[in-house]
Order: sequence, then C-alpha cells, then structure tokens
Amino acid sequence: MRSSSLSVTALIGSFALMRCAQPEAPEPALKMPRAIVDLSPTMGEDFPTVALGEKAVAAFGMAPRTKFEVKIIEEPFYLGEAVYSLSNHIGPHYDPPSHLIKGGKSSDQAPLDRFYGKAKLLDFRSKPKDEPLVRADFENRGIEPEDIVLVVVGYQASPEELPSYAYLSAEAAEYLAQIPIKAFASDMPSLGSMKGYMKLLEQGVTGSEDICPEHIAFLSREIPNVEGLVNLESLVGEEEIVFVGFPLKIQDGNGAPMRAAALVY
Repeated sequence: MRSSSLSVTALIGSFALMRCAQPEAPEPALKMPRAIVDLSPTMGEDFPTVALGEKAVAAFGMAPRTKFEVKIIEEPFYLGEAVYSLSNHIGPHYDPPSHLIKGGKSSDQAPLDRFYGKAKLLDFRSKPKDEPLVRADFENRGIEPEDIVLVVVGYQASPEELPSYAYLSAEAAEYLAQIPIKAFASDMPSLGSMKGYMKLLEQGVTGSEDICPEHIAFLSREIPNVEGLVNLESLVGEEEIVFVGFPLKIQDGNGAPMRAAALVY
C-alpha cells in the first residue's frame, strides 16, 4: 500500500512539474492601424465664418470670430500660453441630451465607450442638397447594433448663403436609433436642415420636438450625435474603420468640442 501511495504521489508531482514547464502564451500584439485619418479641421480665430459662412453666423446670432488671447513670455525663460474662447457647437463637437432636452445629461456625463468603436461609413455626396436622407437610404446597408454610423454628405460652407447639404430626416434618425446604433457622426454642420430650422422659426413653430425631431430621436436615447467632421471622403471604400473622438469634459456642458479621428485597418 505504501509503495502504491508513493507512486501516485510521484505521478501527481510529475504532472505538476510538466504544467509548470509549459511556456506561457504570449500576449497578443497591439494591432496598429495602417492609417490614422484626422477628422478635425484646424480652428483659427475666423473659424465660425469658415465653418458656417457669414450669413449663417449672423442668422443664428453667433460670434463671427473666436477669441485667441496668446501670451508669450521671453524672460526669465521662453513660455507660450493662451486662452481660447470657442463655440461648443461649431466644428467637430458632441451634442449631449442637455443641448435640446431640459434636464438632460450634460457632455461631462457621457461614458467614453460611446465615442469609440467599429464604424460604418455611408457616402451620400451624390444626394441633392437641402433634401432629407430618409429611412430607405439606411436600410439594407449592413448597419449593425452598436455600430458608429459615419455619414459624408460633402458639406462646404458658403460665405453668402445658409449652409446647404443633405440632412438627416426624423424618420431616418428614429430608424437608426431603434437598431440601436452606438453613435452618429457626420460632416453636416447640424444633423437637420439649418434652412429648415429658420423656416420653422419664421412660421412660429416652437419646441425642440417639433423643430429638431431628428436630434431628439438620438438625444432622448443618449445616442451621441457628432457634427462638423472633415476628411470623411478619404474613408470611402475602406472596410475596417474604427472611430474615436472624445469630447472635452466640460462641467454641465450642453455641447463639447472634440478631436476626432478614424483608425483604418
């Protein structure tokens, strides 16, 4: 019996030694993208008029210029610093629920995982300007739950006209929100038609739900809407894209500028 017990003990010990001798599996290497595409323009003091045009800036009561207070110290050592005054809804920015919903969550409350993930790019540059993108434009396009939908409409600002671009309809936004997508991002200066907003206001329409229903479809579900991107056309034809763009963490922000990029694999 004693000999048998020793044999079993020896066998267990040998198995333990064999397991210890097994090489550990190497950690997977970080997969680097083959390209990083900057989706944010350079912001200068004249950025509001560059991004929207003089007529739009005046029509919506926006400051035509941003304020750059640059301070340079030469002695006792060289030091450069600056204070910037930027609009939180011109250029690449995130619309939080509080942008249009009273009591909605602010930009600093948004979880960062909503701004990073697999992206699906849709090219609508051939669509007529000032016409809505409807539900049928997004159906059967391979959009999956938790996709970040990137839309390029080819928007370009005009100094003397209100912004003109194919915009998102309320029915299309509702369709995407019910999938549900993780986020929506585009080169549109606004998710809906800025010309349409002005017409509704001139008609005396009130209430965010009636003026901006396409925004409400996303914001009421806390689905991030990112507007004002650039360079999306350079992603056309790419199959494996990851979007990343984190909004500035501004206390009680009803909007937040961001630096956005696309990782291309």
